[in-house]
Amino acid sequence: MTGPAPLAAPFVAAALAHPDKLALHVGAQALSYGALLGAARRVAAGVAALSGEAPPRVAVQMDNRAEFLEIVLGTVLGGGTVALLDPKWSAAQRQAALDLVRPAVVFDDPGAYRAWRDGRPADRPFAAVDPATPFLIGFTSGTTGRPKAFIRSQASWVATLDASRVEFAIGADDGILVPGPLVHGLGLYAAVEGLAAGATVHVLPRFDAGAALETLEAHGLTTLVAVPTMLVALLEEAARRGLRLPSVRRVIASGAKLAPAVHERLASAFPEAGVFEYYGASELSFVSVAPSRDGVPFDSVGRAFHGVEVQVRAADGRPAPRGEAGTVWVRSAMLSDGYIGPADGVGFREEGGWATVGDQGWIDEHGWLRLIGREGDMLISGGLNVYPAEVEAALREHPLVAEAVVLGLPDAYWGDAVAAVLWWRGAERASLAELRAWCHARLEGYKCPRRAFTARDVPLTGSGKIARAQVRAWALTGSAALEEIG
Repeated sequence: MTGPAPLAAPFVAAALAHPDKLALHVGAQALSYGALLGAARRVAAGVAALSGEAPPRVAVQMDNRAEFLEIVLGTVLGGGTVALLDPKWSAAQRQAALDLVRPAVVFDDPGAYRAWRDGRPADRPFAAVDPATPFLIGFTSGTTGRPKAFIRSQASWVATLDASRVEFAIGADDGILVPGPLVHGLGLYAAVEGLAAGATVHVLPRFDAGAALETLEAHGLTTLVAVPTMLVALLEEAARRGLRLPSVRRVIASGAKLAPAVHERLASAFPEAGVFEYYGASELSFVSVAPSRDGVPFDSVGRAFHGVEVQVRAADGRPAPRGEAGTVWVRSAMLSDGYIGPADGVGFREEGGWATVGDQGWIDEHGWLRLIGREGDMLISGGLNVYPAEVEAALREHPLVAEAVVLGLPDAYWGDAVAAVLWWRGAERASLAELRAWCHARLEGYKCPRRAFTARDVPLTGSGKIARAQVRAWALTGSAALEEIG
């Protein structure tokens, strides 16, 4: 019998060895390893029978449910490619993604999916799958406002699992809490990582700080994987309840830097936990890691992740000396295969096995990597990427708005709080609530401005463009040149 697909092989081995062990718990749904494998094998049989593009493409647009992971694992086993569509997308965003991906089947209704799955064989022999086979299409926001689709091979995630096993040491005795959405990379990877290790994975149907703490406590879970905004909410709720959870042995965070005060609160709420902050990108996977045990400076994103080489390059493309800023380049076996469809010239690019997404930073004399900005002024708000140009385009469509500059303002909760500086067409102005509602009809909620300002003047560069640096300086310093909109 041919062995299972490379990425699914560890999960399959765990399921065959311990079929009755609890694998996955999502709300009221609970699946053993054997049941999850059976469902995945039925999906694999259906995927293998799909006609059209090879490997066959499957799109999933669901909230957190057990079916979500059945589809992902089954598509991997069947040698197909799964495209992740955010349930919060507008109809226009969904259609743009579907036009780009052209899936053979779309799963957006659990009942319809189960009807498609049931009746298919769960004992079909495992088919041979080349490790280079693409298995995942995810989306990041492009500067043009169109979704950019990156693609990952099974081999790239196999290498990623190998690397994170060294850094995080998750094993079969662990219980993992995934409080965030599976449609985003952090949540999906954490779930797959746990299942590959033979652990038990608990996924919240939707994020709720109280429910997360209750799940951690009731099941004695050992591992928490979340973006900083979720961790802050958890810590506030834990403090309100006077709760300490010594069962948690590791907290894994990504998406933005944790403030020193958050580290202190984590040590209080989870006294036995090591904290692992990592920096990465959907297109690059892991880049660096900052384990709390290593004494990493708070303004650093740590050292190179296992299996990763990091290089900072000057503007002329040569390696920059220690302490000199430049573009962060990465070499590893975990890189994506780039984008599918049209690209906007910003983001992932590869040269000679090295790749970058345009992040700017420097490496100090001790080897710690520090980030100072992002090419194209990309923001990270609540652990999610926001490109200002996309939000600006939506705001400029508003009938009262003449011009908009979107930037990130430092925020203890969001990391970058999305803020808009506006110039109006006439005397009439919109409120912040009206602007957020306008944007929410066109964009995901996390991209909508949380603060907005009216600019009294229009600072211009020598070429006649709005001087964005001056606008940002006004916002950061609380200048009288801006009036905040309530």
